[in-house]
Amino acid sequence: MTQIPSYLEYRIRRSIPPNLNVVAGSTPVVSFGDAHVAKTATLGLNPSHIEFLGPDGRELVGSSRRLATHRSLRTDDLANAPASAITQVLSDCYTYFRRNPYRRWFGQLESILNACGDSYYAGSACHLDLVQWATDPTWGSLRPAKLRNQLLHTDAPFLIEQLSTENIQLLLVNGMSVLRRLQRLFDTTLHEVDPIIGLGHQNTRLFVGEILHGMRVIAWSTNLQSSFGVTRELRSEIANRVARFSGR
Repeated sequence: MTQIPSYLEYRIRRSIPPNLNVVAGSTPVVSFGDAHVAKTATLGLNPSHIEFLGPDGRELVGSSRRLATHRSLRTDDLANAPASAITQVLSDCYTYFRRNPYRRWFGQLESILNACGDSYYAGSACHLDLVQWATDPTWGSLRPAKLRNQLLHTDAPFLIEQLSTENIQLLLVNGMSVLRRLQRLFDTTLHEVDPIIGLGHQNTRLFVGEILHGMRVIAWSTNLQSSFGVTRELRSEIANRVARFSGR
């Protein structure tokens, strides 16, 4: 791997913040897949604790491990870790889909990407998050709300720099909660287009627009992994709309 950009190294070296329910011994997930190569990115809130922990709550190790951990790196803190450890964290992020990806979660978005001619597994797409730390409990269960706000306040500026630095051309936003935070972060409002009616528990709203210097953004209100009543037909129609709005 060539020299790591300073903004990435700085983010990876940041210590786990105390008292914010970040998974102990985890590392920041600066991307799922290679954000330097990908032209399309999906966007979520933060990584799942399942990326680091098994069903029994124990850290994933050996062939089950998905991403770098303090244990796998043999360090207690990345702040003063050798450069080789930082390189390994980034490498594990960039090669995530070549090892043991959380297919049940990413499979919901892979079908949307495929409609645009992209794929996590081919390397043309990656996944990014507003917050790079995995938390336990999950984001929606973090209480009080100020914990989520603290994580967003600290981590969201990294996403801005990442999107400004890399060559992402299309950003797909999964769910209304992510969209609201993205719009606040970039001080913009996406244009709402015709919704998808009758294919889910509730109608799915759709939004299109641009951020930064012409980066296309397409968003849908239904969180494909968390929302009740997400059907195959709904995912298929979201994929069709996304392909149309992306011009691919």
